[in-house]
Amino acid sequence: MSLHRSAFQSGKERSEGLENAGLRTYDLISRWRFPKTYRGKIMLVAFLWTHVPLLAVSVYFLLDSSVDLGAALRILALLVAVTLTGTAATLLVLRALLAPVDLASSALKGYLDERTKPELPIGFTDEAGRLMADVQYTIDHLDSTIRSLEGLSGTDHLTGLPNRREGEGRLANDIGRARRGEGRLTVAVVDVDGFKAINDTHGHQAGDVCIRHVADVIRSTVREGDWLARWGGDEFVLALWDGSVFASPEAVLGRINAALRESPVRLPQEGQELMLGISVGAHRYAGEDDLRELLAKADAAMYQAKREGRAWVLAD
Repeated sequence: MSLHRSAFQSGKERSEGLENAGLRTYDLISRWRFPKTYRGKIMLVAFLWTHVPLLAVSVYFLLDSSVDLGAALRILALLVAVTLTGTAATLLVLRALLAPVDLASSALKGYLDERTKPELPIGFTDEAGRLMADVQYTIDHLDSTIRSLEGLSGTDHLTGLPNRREGEGRLANDIGRARRGEGRLTVAVVDVDGFKAINDTHGHQAGDVCIRHVADVIRSTVREGDWLARWGGDEFVLALWDGSVFASPEAVLGRINAALRESPVRLPQEGQELMLGISVGAHRYAGEDDLRELLAKADAAMYQAKREGRAWVLAD
């Protein structure tokens, strides 16, 4: 009895909620098995409530008039043809009017699935325009909040890598290990070639996809015990520990470049494949007391690689 009462109460609360939100009619229509799509349901309602009464009245007057049956059928056929033509035109316009809803929905899904920030048009003042503006506003503020939280947690929001704050802490620990003679540390600064041109030509969403692709390729290539962090923008920092001749920093950097050449990134929307390149400057730890000094030397090696058109430069 209590379960029945609970189910009844739940159903009643749902019904009242729909009524209070003005969704009772929507709830009823959404249960229709045909048409299945939201756009199709709108078209069917528009057709039934506008064209059917008009056709019914036309048939009534034609049958009640002195017009012969042949003429009546010809007029009726013309009315049906005009009605269907108007319905098709309405469908095309309706598709355009519902485009902002589809765009807002895909923008939210894209952000939740891939953390890609949309650039929705926000200059429209009607209901659909306000929907796009509200979605853009929500995603912008959500992204800002997530960035702040991830900054505190040490994770980069786009790639899932350690961010600069976390990377600096790891690098300080690694310098301590190297100073104690627990291994030979090499620090590399990685910069994506032509990243500004990618953003300018293909948009920031494509730029984000490229950043994630580079991060994934490097992450899958480095050895256990090494780590990669996103330092900001299109720049990464990679920490490598010398283990053997076959796992030397030179071998790792060579594998990274080979892996990028073998796996072009597919850009969103356009579907175009783009071959990405990186410039890497690496510096073996040589007793530097400050991580900024170590990074500055790796950064200088990276700029040397760019000037000389080389994939990477390893400086001692």
